Amino acid sequence: MKVILKKDMQSLGDIGDIIEVSDGYARNYLLPKNIVEIATAGALKNREKNIERIKAKAEKLHQEALAKAEKIQALELIEIEAKAGESGKLFGAITTKKLAELIQEKSGIEVDRKNILLERPINHIGEYEMKVKFTTKVSAVLNVGVKASEVIKEEIISEVENDSEE
Repeated sequence: MKVILKKDMQSLGDIGDIIEVSDGYARNYLLPKNIVEIATAGALKNREKNIERIKAKAEKLHQEALAKAEKIQALELIEIEAKAGESGKLFGAITTKKLAELIQEKSGIEVDRKNILLERPINHIGEYEMKVKFTTKVSAVLNVGVKASEVIKEEIISEVENDSEE
């Protein structure tokens, strides 16, 4: 089925592109989420008329994303303190929601937690690299430093666990 993209999608293409997808994928996913429209004669004619407006809007969004990425990239490092055991393991992982809140606090830029990509979960003290994705073409890389706010002895924890089992 031929469809016209209404939004940029990394796996499919840019806004305004005409692509060929399977009928089921279009009917069950792309059309209900309003990502595409069926490439009828009328839609194609309308696309041709609006192509300049679509490209200008896409360029504006791209420039805004670049500005946000530069501002976040300028932070270089975000430091977080969390409770940890003697071995450096955190009590609970640092979530993407917490990272999004910290980015907004430090830079004033609102970031959706779904756009934060981590190579591995943040569950130990140390430095981590995260990628903040704004569009299919623009992203920023930011380092996260995790420090122990409080070191809790692991012996105490095991004693508490043994008491609760009895």
